[in-house]
Amino acid sequence: LLYGLVLVLSYGLLLQGCGIGMLYLTIFAAARLYQLMPYGFSFGIMVCLVILSGILAVLQDARYLALLGIVGGFLAPVLMSTGSGSHVVLFSYYALLNIGIAGIAWYKAWRELNLVGFIFTFGIASLWGGRYYQPHYFSTSEPFLIFFFLCYVFIAVLFASRQPVNLKGYVDGTLVFGLPIVTFGLQYGLVRDLPYGMAISALALGVFYILLATIISRRKAETYRLLAEAFLAFGVVFGSLAIPL
Repeated sequence: LLYGLVLVLSYGLLLQGCGIGMLYLTIFAAARLYQLMPYGFSFGIMVCLVILSGILAVLQDARYLALLGIVGGFLAPVLMSTGSGSHVVLFSYYALLNIGIAGIAWYKAWRELNLVGFIFTFGIASLWGGRYYQPHYFSTSEPFLIFFFLCYVFIAVLFASRQPVNLKGYVDGTLVFGLPIVTFGLQYGLVRDLPYGMAISALALGVFYILLATIISRRKAETYRLLAEAFLAFGVVFGSLAIPL
């Protein structure tokens, strides 16, 4: 009886995931292929679908349902892109998706969801930067890079604190170590034409990581010990790197 109940629940989650996926495809086809829906309206519906899938996933403890919703959310503007849209609108939408991921991370330690968000956010940002970035976009691009960086630092801290008792303090190495490297690489693309741009960026990252390591180590030494050590190491590395730069 228990096995049958598990099968029924799994089948129900599969139906929900397929339903959300079909809705994404239907909206995409109606807006992009057949021009039956305005882009703004269809975009708004996709945002609602992302929120709905997140709520359903948390309530039902279904991480793969959340994954499907987030993947669909990140792919929606890519599928609907005409090449003439505003990067501010694109990154504002991705900021909304990442706030949703952070909201789910507040309740659930779902590593897969965090990694998907991280890969899509910084992967698409890198592709956009390599193809479209111009120096006069700095003032409208730098705030988003800072926001995404802070968002995933927050998610990494939440992940370390939301583990089961036997895994308390376990860190997501991909986020903890990959985030500053990717962010620093993207920052280079933004400030490479500014005098001492990389030196100031390295110093700012070093100070941020040292302060963050100090703050979290004072709260719960055991839970955050490994995370604090990693942050402190990055603080020293970036602080030292500022000198030759």
